[in-house]
Amino acid sequence: MDTVRLNIDGRPVEVPKGTTILEAARKADIYIPVLCHHPDLPPAANGKGVRVIYQGRRKIENTRPDEPARACGLCVVEIHGQGELVFACSSPVENGMVVETGNPRVQAERRKNLMPIMIRHRHACLTCAQQEGCSLTQCSSNVPENERCCARFGHCELQNVANHVGILDSTPKWVPTDLPVISDLPLFTRDPNLCVGCTRCVRACRDLRGVEAIGFVYDENNLIQVGSLAPDLEQSACRFCTACVEVCPTGALMDKSVGVANRQQDLLPCKSACPAHIDIPGYLRMIARCKIDEAHAIIREKVPFPGVLGRVCIHPCEPVCRRAELNESIAICTLKRYTADGDSALWKKRSRVADDTGKKVAVVGAGPAGLTAAFYLRKQGHGVCVFDANRKAGGMMRYGIPSYRLPRQVLDKEINDILALGIDYKANQVLGRDFTLEQLQNDGYDAVFLGVGAQQSRRLSLPGGNTPEVMGAVEFLRRVAEGEDLK
Repeated sequence: MDTVRLNIDGRPVEVPKGTTILEAARKADIYIPVLCHHPDLPPAANGKGVRVIYQGRRKIENTRPDEPARACGLCVVEIHGQGELVFACSSPVENGMVVETGNPRVQAERRKNLMPIMIRHRHACLTCAQQEGCSLTQCSSNVPENERCCARFGHCELQNVANHVGILDSTPKWVPTDLPVISDLPLFTRDPNLCVGCTRCVRACRDLRGVEAIGFVYDENNLIQVGSLAPDLEQSACRFCTACVEVCPTGALMDKSVGVANRQQDLLPCKSACPAHIDIPGYLRMIARCKIDEAHAIIREKVPFPGVLGRVCIHPCEPVCRRAELNESIAICTLKRYTADGDSALWKKRSRVADDTGKKVAVVGAGPAGLTAAFYLRKQGHGVCVFDANRKAGGMMRYGIPSYRLPRQVLDKEINDILALGIDYKANQVLGRDFTLEQLQNDGYDAVFLGVGAQQSRRLSLPGGNTPEVMGAVEFLRRVAEGEDLK
């Protein structure tokens, strides 16, 4: 790969050819402020407006239909030997280039470019003397209520940019627009009063998701306005994927149920609720793209039993699925089964066992816990031997779940996939009868994993409940699984 060497703020940087100055600066951990730019989106200046947009009941026609979107101009930098400042987000690096990102000339230009952005966005919070220690419970500066801090205060990209660049004293006070906040949407709210026209949301919808439910126009004041293409988002074919919310740099788009403190958990409640923390959005995305093998491989990053779980999991992910706020939860568990049943063993071709570590681990119990531990220990290069009291591996998956619920061929296939990694299996070995922990240590095992299970029935305190004719549920299921003819 061809590389380019340049100097940014006195620091030597080497990046691949074709990299922009902004990308090179980020690699060197040098901050260049941006608002319109986003690493996952095409440049703002390439965006084309639409004929008309809607902000609730407000209809706005495009006064400049042939004019593309404007860049924010906040990423300007100076290149030695060039008279004009350039945009770092669109300027490619060149060998020997010397770049300055924060000299007085650059900062002055950024402040000038920031002014029209701040004019259309309430900014009392960004010039308040109490900004650092504000409790957000009351306003000590007596700012009018409709000009006060929004819910993104302290976690706002515009706030970070303004604090870095600085706001000119000559910046006019924000004139309240008092546009209606659209709060009856599923999943998120839209506040046009906080929009700065960066068009990130438009590009996320059109270029990232391929939907184009929203667009932008120039209004009669030559300001970019963003809205839906039809009177409401449903008519605009919005999928409510919230990609637009994720890229919004202000509080114009806000997720209703995602808090700042628990953002990851609130944003992906399905993954947080999953005991194995499977990347549920990841494998659902692959299924949507008809990439079943890739979806199956994502599941196997966390669990070696996708076929089993796809049939017997109690799916705590589904009750918290955010899609239910729109219509109904996604059938996450059934889709896991779908990927397992459609498996063409692609994951095996990409699966790797690390080099031998010389360490040995004894796993006592061939149930779901023991086999899972054995699988990932072996993948890390350790030698693994599994001991189990039963003739066949599987534990309660085999002896506690009836075959009509969990077909034995599904269970056997996934157990065989695990053992095929080079794991030894010793059947009919009972801890305390056939071997002891001390013997395992003497045999050279560096560690022991105990997964002996909890295979004891809970009994009801009922008259006659202890008679020989009454058996516990776990005992009953085991004896049925072993082929006994029970009455």
